[in-house]
Amino acid sequence: MPSLRMTRSIALLGAILTVGSCSSGGGGGGGAAAPSSPEATVDAFMNAVRANSLVAMADLWGSDRGRVKNYMNPDEVERRLTVMRIYLEFEEYEILAPGAQMGMDEKQRIVRVQLTRMGCRPVVPFTVTRFGNGWLVSNVDLAAAGNPARPCQPE
Repeated sequence: MPSLRMTRSIALLGAILTVGSCSSGGGGGGGAAAPSSPEATVDAFMNAVRANSLVAMADLWGSDRGRVKNYMNPDEVERRLTVMRIYLEFEEYEILAPGAQMGMDEKQRIVRVQLTRMGCRPVVPFTVTRFGNGWLVSNVDLAAAGNPARPCQPE
């Protein structure tokens, strides 16, 4: 008899795969085609955070291997995305003008996002990686976002 945890994992994986397979084509590895610019990818990711949609976030999170949901344990995907969502909660956000891409090649870019949350305005770097003809969020510097449960320190 399957455990409740295993049943939830299978249900989560099924939900992710169902949404991915219903999305419009391309991009490889299931799901919609990855957005065509680094900024569009981060914008879509932040809109998924606003919508509290781990499924949409999972469709935008990955590496040059593809979407993480296709090769990582579903429980791990859910845990990591939940932490990201909590740290990235915001009242408003702004994608800042591109700066120097020091150390980046044509396969990776840094997109800086300024969050507004509880009077704080941290700038959070997102690393996006080329995948097929589009881009996926591969890393988010959550430390730069600050602790979402604490007010910011005056500067």
